[in-house]
Amino acid sequence: MLFRNGGYVAVRAGKIILAVTTLRIKLWVALLFVLALIATPAFVASKAIKTVSAHFALTDASTQSLSALQRLTVLGYTLQQERFTHPADFAQERDSYVDGVRAHVTNADRYLNNEIRLLSETPLPPERRAAAIKEEMHQREQLQRIGTQLERALLSAEVDTQWEDLALAAINVEEREVKATQRVSTEALARVIWTLAGAVAVVGLLGLLGVLWAQRQIIRPLAHLWHSTQAIADGEYAQRVPTIGTSEFRAIAASFNTMAEKIECAANSMRQTNDELERAVALRTRELAATNRSLERANRLRQQFLADASHEMRTPLSIMRSEAEITLRDQAAPPEALRGSLDRVVRHSKLMADIIEDMLQIARAEEPLLQTSIAPMDTVSAVRCCVDDFRRVIEADGGSIRVSSSVDSLIVEGDEARLKQVIRIVVDNAVCYSSEAPEVDVTIAAGDGDAVITVADHGNGIAPEDIPHLFQRFRRGSRKPGTSPFGNGQGLGLSIARSIMEAMGGTISLASELQKGTIVSIRLPLMADAELIDGTRS
Repeated sequence: MLFRNGGYVAVRAGKIILAVTTLRIKLWVALLFVLALIATPAFVASKAIKTVSAHFALTDASTQSLSALQRLTVLGYTLQQERFTHPADFAQERDSYVDGVRAHVTNADRYLNNEIRLLSETPLPPERRAAAIKEEMHQREQLQRIGTQLERALLSAEVDTQWEDLALAAINVEEREVKATQRVSTEALARVIWTLAGAVAVVGLLGLLGVLWAQRQIIRPLAHLWHSTQAIADGEYAQRVPTIGTSEFRAIAASFNTMAEKIECAANSMRQTNDELERAVALRTRELAATNRSLERANRLRQQFLADASHEMRTPLSIMRSEAEITLRDQAAPPEALRGSLDRVVRHSKLMADIIEDMLQIARAEEPLLQTSIAPMDTVSAVRCCVDDFRRVIEADGGSIRVSSSVDSLIVEGDEARLKQVIRIVVDNAVCYSSEAPEVDVTIAAGDGDAVITVADHGNGIAPEDIPHLFQRFRRGSRKPGTSPFGNGQGLGLSIARSIMEAMGGTISLASELQKGTIVSIRLPLMADAELIDGTRS
C-alpha cells in the first residue's frame, strides 16, 4: 500500500510538473504573439514610410532636374538676346558664357544622375524601374546634345535654334515625369494609408481575440483558483475549483480539488477527534466532580462519624461505668445483684458493639465511593436483577413485588453494584414498614432527561413529622416489631442510600401518607446519544 501511494504521488507530481512546463511554454508563446502584434504595425509603418519617402525623394529629384533644364533654357535665351543687343560685350565675354553653359549642363546632369540612383532604390516593379532608368539615360543624352548645340550656337556667327527644340522637348518630357512621379507618390501614400489601416484592423481583431481567449482560458481559471484559495483559507473546506481553461489549468484544478478534499477529510477527522476529546473530558470532569463530591461527603462523614460515635457511645459507657462503680462501692452486695449488674454491663457492651458495627458499616459503605468506577449501565436490567433477589423472600412472607417499565432500556452513568445496594435498602424499608403482607410496586420510566425508579408500598406510611429526618443517621420511623424478616436496623439505610446517590450524581426523595403507604423516587441523569455512542465504544 505504501508503494502504491508513493507511486500515485510520484505520477501526480510528474503530471503537475508537465502541466506547469506546458503552461510556461504557452505563456512564452502568448508573449511572443503580443510582441508580434505590437511589432507588425510598426514594421508595416516603417516600410510604408520608406516607400513614401522614396517616392517623394524621386519627385523632388525630378523637380530639380526640371528646374535645371529650365534654368539652362533661360540661360540660352538670355545669352542669345545678349548676343544681339550687345554684340561687343558678348564677343568679349563669349568664353565665360560658354563656361556658364557647361556648368549648367553639369549641374543638370548631376540631378539626372541623382534621379537615376533614386529610381534604382525606389520600390517599383522591375519593368517600370528599367523603363524609367532607360528614359533618364535618354534624358542625359538629350542634355548633352542641348549643351553641345547651345555652345555651337554661341560660338557660331549664324543663328542656330536647334538647341531650343531639344530643350523644349526635354522640358516637356521632364514635366511629364514630374507629374507621373507626383501621381505615383500620391498613390503610394494612399496605399500606405490603406495598408496601415488594414494592419491596425487585423492587429486589433487579433488582439481582441487574444484578450477573449486569455479571459476564458487564463484569467477566469485564475480567478476561480484565487477565490477557492481564499475560501479554503477562511475555513470553507468544501470549496472546489471548476475544471475549466487550458489542459494545464484543468490539471492544476484537479490537483487543487484533490488537495482540498484531503484537507476537508483531515478537518472533519480533527473536528470529530475534538468532539470525542471534549466528550471524554466532559466524562472525566463528571467523574472528578463525583469524586470531589464523594471526598467532601467522606470528610463530612468522618467528622460526623466521630461526633456520632462519641454521642452514641457516651450513654452505654456511662451506664457501664455507673454499674461498675456502684458494684465496687457495695462490697457486701449479694451474688444476684452482682449478676444483674454484669448482665446490664453485657447488654450495654453488646449495644455498643452493635453501634460500632453499624458505624463501621456506614464507613465501609461510603469508602468505596471514593474509588467508584463510573460507567454506562442499563437501569432497567439492574433494577430487575435486584428485585429478583427479594421476590422469593417476600412471596414466602405472603407478600408480592411487581416491576413495570415503559421502556426496554435506560442507559445512565453510574456504579451498578451501588445502585443495586440503594434498591435493596429502599425495598427492605418497604417490607419492614408494612404491618400486613407487603405489596411493593417498582416502576421504571424516563422523565425530564432522567431515569426515574419509583418504589411504592401499601404499608403503614410515615408520620409527616418524621419525613424530614429520615435521611439522617440513626433516625427511623415507627415500626411494629416482627413485621420484617430482615431484622432490626439503627436508622442508617436511607442515609447510606442518599450518600450513594449523591456520589453518582443522582437524587433520592420520599413521600408518604399514614395508612396509605410510602413512595421513594430515585433519579439518575440519562446519557445523551453522543455520550452513549462514546461510552459504548469505550
